[in-house]
Amino acid sequence: MPIEIRELVIKTEIQSVTRNTTTSHQKQDLSRLKNELLETCKRMISESHKKEKYKR
Repeated sequence: MPIEIRELVIKTEIQSVTRNTTTSHQKQDLSRLKNELLETCKRMISESHKKEKYKR
């Protein structure tokens, strides 16, 4: 009876370089992303509650 053994190894290396000029842009982008995410989540929650009210 044959036995098959599979193995997948993924190796990654993450390097981050911080630059003073892009740091402020990154903070602004991150803040904008957080706000967009928050608004999207709020909208999705409110839509889900609206749908539940009409189910009988």
